Amino acid sequence: MAYQLLGTEVDDFNLSSLLDFMVHSARSKERNIILSQNLHGIYTYHKSNSEQLKSLYAIARKRIDGMPLVWLGKALGYPLTKENRLTWVDLMDPLMERVRDENLKVFYLGADEVSVSKGVKILKDKYKGLEINYRHGYFDSQKESKENHDIVTMINTYDPDILIVGMGMPRQEHWILGNKDELNAPVIMTCGAAIEYVAGTVSTPPRWMGRTGLEWLYRLQEDPNRFWFRYLIEPWYIFRLAASDLRKPPLKRIKS
Repeated sequence: MAYQLLGTEVDDFNLSSLLDFMVHSARSKERNIILSQNLHGIYTYHKSNSEQLKSLYAIARKRIDGMPLVWLGKALGYPLTKENRLTWVDLMDPLMERVRDENLKVFYLGADEVSVSKGVKILKDKYKGLEINYRHGYFDSQKESKENHDIVTMINTYDPDILIVGMGMPRQEHWILGNKDELNAPVIMTCGAAIEYVAGTVSTPPRWMGRTGLEWLYRLQEDPNRFWFRYLIEPWYIFRLAASDLRKPPLKRIKS
């Protein structure tokens, strides 16, 4: 089930339903794109003024990646719970275990060479038999570039069931949009800094901070130069969207 929220939509996946959905899509070769939906992503979506980016959001599923979206959804009367918030800290291990057990293949595109190579090695050591390949995310991502063409060829030659793209918003979304028709992977997901968390090159907030919606505070104090605008300025725009949602009569809060 998808719910309208902040001018876009979120899906009510929990861990079990998301993994089942991904495996079914991989097995049936049914193309599904799964985006990470959080406040920063929604801000980027609205401020991009890109009809192409909005066309990607229109066809993609949106995994909830932040407790504020759960809280706002509950305020609007949607049956969302903390189980519907799925960060990559929650998702990575169960996904890799399920992929290994289902004999599926994963390709990870993103991060720097040190982080992605270390992270993939850790996953292979932890999940013996896991089929996973990778390429770092520092390349000329223009669709017409030779480097981009070579990467698409590399991915298709490996023939993954699941392609995970972690190159930051909105670069990763634009890359998926520009290359999705040439890619063979049935499941394409965005992920942020997932492999850096595995590698330990980016620290993860304490789990209690995630459950209470305070991960932003941890990230802000860890890297204020990078995150001050995201966490101190962008929310003011989101507040206006939330106020608009809350003013709508219940029957206008369309579910799909």
